[in-house]
Amino acid sequence: MRLFGRILLILVITLALDYVLLATLFPGWKRNWSDAATAYTQAYIPAPYDHDLAPSANSTRAWGNVVYSWQTDRYGFRTGACAPGEAEKSRPAIFVIGDSFTEGMGSSYEKSFAGLMACDAARQGKAVWNLGVASYSPVIYHRKIQAAAQRLGIKPVEIYVFLDMSDIYDDANVYRVEAGGVVRSSPFRWYNVGQFFLGNFATLRLAYDLYLESSFATVGSLGHDRARWAFDPDLLEAWGRRGLQTAGENLDRIVALCREWHCRMTLVVYPWPDNVEIGDRNSIQVTHWREWANARHVRFINGFAPFFNEPATTAVDKYFIHGDVHFSERGHRLLYEEVRRAISDDY
Repeated sequence: MRLFGRILLILVITLALDYVLLATLFPGWKRNWSDAATAYTQAYIPAPYDHDLAPSANSTRAWGNVVYSWQTDRYGFRTGACAPGEAEKSRPAIFVIGDSFTEGMGSSYEKSFAGLMACDAARQGKAVWNLGVASYSPVIYHRKIQAAAQRLGIKPVEIYVFLDMSDIYDDANVYRVEAGGVVRSSPFRWYNVGQFFLGNFATLRLAYDLYLESSFATVGSLGHDRARWAFDPDLLEAWGRRGLQTAGENLDRIVALCREWHCRMTLVVYPWPDNVEIGDRNSIQVTHWREWANARHVRFINGFAPFFNEPATTAVDKYFIHGDVHFSERGHRLLYEEVRRAISDDY
């Protein structure tokens, strides 16, 4: 206990000195790091469906060792080159909904799969509106779609749902629907704590940067229950099947919206590094949702397939951000090309 107490005291003194010296001797570094951190923590605002993107935001973000620009329009949708604006509201509208992969975490808008779809659609006189926001799941998707249609004053001709591996966990364990249809989750977020430490302590920032550059960082891409439920029988029984059922019920609400609005729905699934690494090509995430889509006449796109055309180690290194589960620029383009190939010139 005495040894533990000494170590704890040394750590506290070191971090206190780090905090003071960084603020006094290197204020420029601290400002840049803090700005990068608050670019995330201030970008998400409360909403009846838990959270949404702050409108008219413009910042430079850092995600791991990736630095990228991030903007939202007046409606709170992520925007960039090819993104529609007021002048494009008269064009046939395509809504794209998903979580952080669809928002484009760690990627510029133009190089995300949603941004690439937007540029392709713009050339055809159509408009792709990106409704994706980090940590969304099906319990939020249909509510955000309705809110977006109301904000824009338009109804889509097509809705693309990019269903993430983590959506099953979130619908099963994270979100709850309260009276009046209000969606809530735990207000405490470890992510905000991590951003505070990275923005205010040079020691931790240096250690984190060194970790990202090391071979150990790849480990950070693997071992996530949010993806492993698809091939881990214990996780599947604990909450996976319940999450699949809940997610399906929430996606049925989008099907109903499309019937009411006379639009078309497309469901896209894609893997995490865990799925690629273990060879989960014919994942339950593929088979279950293909069957679900066929029963409802929803177009289904298997975004797993192209990630298994190369050795697993090569694919994880190439298509995902080092030390993370999100797509690299190559990963975004790979999924976009699979979607483009599957729908041909149909959008």
